[in-house]
Amino acid sequence: MLKSVFLGVFALCTLPVLLPAAEASPGSDTATKVLFVGNSLTLRNNLPGMLTEIAAAKGIPVETSTSARGSARLAHHSGDAGLLQLMDETAWDFVVLQEHTQLPALNDTDVARDSLPFAAELATRARKVSAETQVVFYMGMAHREGDQFHKKTIPAVGSYKGMQDRTNAAYRKMARHNNAMVSPVGEVWARMRAEHPGIELYVDERHPSVAGTYLAACVFFTTLFSQRCDAAYIPGALEETVAATIQRVSNAALLP
Repeated sequence: MLKSVFLGVFALCTLPVLLPAAEASPGSDTATKVLFVGNSLTLRNNLPGMLTEIAAAKGIPVETSTSARGSARLAHHSGDAGLLQLMDETAWDFVVLQEHTQLPALNDTDVARDSLPFAAELATRARKVSAETQVVFYMGMAHREGDQFHKKTIPAVGSYKGMQDRTNAAYRKMARHNNAMVSPVGEVWARMRAEHPGIELYVDERHPSVAGTYLAACVFFTTLFSQRCDAAYIPGALEETVAATIQRVSNAALLP
């Protein structure tokens, strides 16, 4: 049943979005190059672009490229010729890998069969050009009310906390198995929900609002560069007080 659901959704979104590197700025030969591989959680509100803006405001030139499609899994990306070419043509500083939102929270046997092998394939391919490339797993956020489809077979995922806890554990495992980093967006997301429930991080049951994407971008910035995201770029659609709260929570969660 799991396979048919994933493939049914994927069939509606078969065309990948391959975005070239963001426009280079003067001195971009020294820019940090980041490749995002994911799905709608990466595409919604242009997470890569938001990261680039935050970094620029902090004086760090970043160029990003994106290979993403709605509902895509790492298994789909592992067979994508366009993505593999993108990996092979640049010595990326960071390659970000994002799995389908539901898959990491499922049974360990499902994750071991449907996710871990493809995470390993892509991590290995990411380092083909340069052994210095850092692989980063994008720990996503659970659905607002958990995974209602799979809760009959996996009761824990029927709640937000249960789904998020299982998601976190799966991404930590992917990172350990591949000597990689984790951008703990899901963990910081949970902290934001607990401490500031009035800030709406979702635009629907599973996708981020502008505030949610900004949180993800702040987490990525701090994860990649070990710097605070205060006094950074703020999207025009986001209130400054909300952005400041997100910055503060992100900093507190990730830095001493």
